[in-house]
Amino acid sequence: MNEEFIAYVREINEIEYACHEMLTQEYANVLDESVTSSQIIILNHLDSSGSMLTGELAKQLNITPSAVSQMLNKMEKRQLVKRSINPNNRREILVELDTAGLKFIEMNKKIELSIIERFYAKLPFEDLEAFKAFMLKFKRIIEQELAENGHVHID
Repeated sequence: MNEEFIAYVREINEIEYACHEMLTQEYANVLDESVTSSQIIILNHLDSSGSMLTGELAKQLNITPSAVSQMLNKMEKRQLVKRSINPNNRREILVELDTAGLKFIEMNKKIELSIIERFYAKLPFEDLEAFKAFMLKFKRIIEQELAENGHVHID
């Protein structure tokens, strides 16, 4: 691959990382650093769906049901999630946000709104449209590659 192209993409990645790092530092006093990225994914899934079966979470995260159960045990102890028996099928376990999970999601939404109002709002709308179009193209490329190969491929 062209070295100039690789250098250009690396520069884009460095800029994205710098932006992320600055925002992380700016909001560090309100971020809960103890919640792992996998736990955040679970919390976001539960926020968008209301509740999910443990099997559904395992499929969404592409991990085993026992791994999900271990994660949920830790999250339940911190009151991020709560589990209950599915009233429609007593063999299934429903998972939903608990009090700390609801607070976490609420705080993340406040942070997101603050970032939108303080930073994104200063960009021309056309730039946001172009950025969205680019990200959608990039997402489709990733989805297509994963559908074709089904795994990470590193030469």
